[in-house]
Amino acid sequence: MGTMERYTKVGMQELDQRLAKIVEAARKQPVSVYRYGAPWVWIVSQDDWQGALREVASCVPPGHSLALLKPRIEALLEAHQPALALLAEQQGMIIAPCTLMHVLLLQLLYSVPSEKQLYEQLNYNLLFRWFAGLELKSRVWNFSLFSHDLGVLLSSAMAVSLLQRMVDEVLGASLQAMPEFSLNLALLHSWLARHQGQPATSDNH
Repeated sequence: MGTMERYTKVGMQELDQRLAKIVEAARKQPVSVYRYGAPWVWIVSQDDWQGALREVASCVPPGHSLALLKPRIEALLEAHQPALALLAEQQGMIIAPCTLMHVLLLQLLYSVPSEKQLYEQLNYNLLFRWFAGLELKSRVWNFSLFSHDLGVLLSSAMAVSLLQRMVDEVLGASLQAMPEFSLNLALLHSWLARHQGQPATSDNH
């Protein structure tokens, strides 16, 4: 078995012949299995795998603006959880509405121009995945479902008003000190314009 600094490399034939020993070796260090001369799969221990799942959060510095904002965003969403849950139930949403509210806020903060590009960012961008609550192993929903459930939120005066509150109350003047964001206020205003003259919630707040 050839060894490298941090992992072991084996071929398919060797894997077939020595599976039990290779799996045992993987408890100590990850094993890379090659097929036709190219990396194919990894065999890793439970501890290594759990460590990998924590890597998304570890990639976000504690002082990053999103890390500082997230607790306040989540507190605001928690206060409106019953209304969001009712909307999700009534409209047949599959994706958790609070998750998608995080996603829509990301679209505003980073001026992501389209749903398709927003979807791609959730597949590949570790920062976006962390903020939306997706783990390293989590598969992103299919695009048609993603687009449908986003549309449900954007068709709700209550949800769009809540996005505006996130921007106004949580971000507010702090944006001046957060140059990594390029807030797309025009996009937010276009969402709000759909609901002009409609109450944001049942109590008109």
